[in-house]
Amino acid sequence: MSDSTCLSSSRCRPRILAALTLLLIAAGSVECAEIVGTKIEPGSHIGLQKLWPNVRKALKSEIATIEFLVRPDQAAIERPRSFIVILSNSGGRDSAGLSLTMNQASIVASVFGTRLTSRALRAGEWTHVALTVNTKTVNKRARLWINGRLAGESLVLEHWPKSFEVTQMLSDKWNQGRVFSGELGDVRISKTIRYTKPFEPPSSLPEDDETTLRLDGRRLPLE
Repeated sequence: MSDSTCLSSSRCRPRILAALTLLLIAAGSVECAEIVGTKIEPGSHIGLQKLWPNVRKALKSEIATIEFLVRPDQAAIERPRSFIVILSNSGGRDSAGLSLTMNQASIVASVFGTRLTSRALRAGEWTHVALTVNTKTVNKRARLWINGRLAGESLVLEHWPKSFEVTQMLSDKWNQGRVFSGELGDVRISKTIRYTKPFEPPSSLPEDDETTLRLDGRRLPLE
């Protein structure tokens, strides 16, 4: 069978679709029909204390992976900074906080003063973001994953804090306009390090025995 005949044959279509899927994965995209999110207007936020009663205790055993599916709009891409997840002291000091933000389109993970930065995201495209932190060692190894690929890693020397006072998502407690807009899908915080090598980015984040907190992207508890 010639190549031109194969392209027009229904028997070849599954192979063509499979090849296109592999190309999309290789390009680092998780754009697919299965991802469902909630539209986030600027200023909307999610308070984590009611959903996760222990969050202010800053228990190391409960925070090894923070991950979510996110689709920023053009305003979020152009905004100098947008908070997505922030666990911090009342003053927002970097050395006392654990956060994931967007800075001029790039994802920035701040782990008690140590920063990891990704490539720039694109408006209107879904991205899987994951931060893993080895909390079982004094020098904590943090890794930032974007669509299944390692974007950065570093040892974190700062001590783990005894508590978090600011525990929220998507908005700026300090009223400096660092809000997020676009769509947010599933969110999951886990007790275990879920990723240690490159992986195919998921389109959903189901709950299991290692889950500390899961938010369903279809029904986010926005305030």
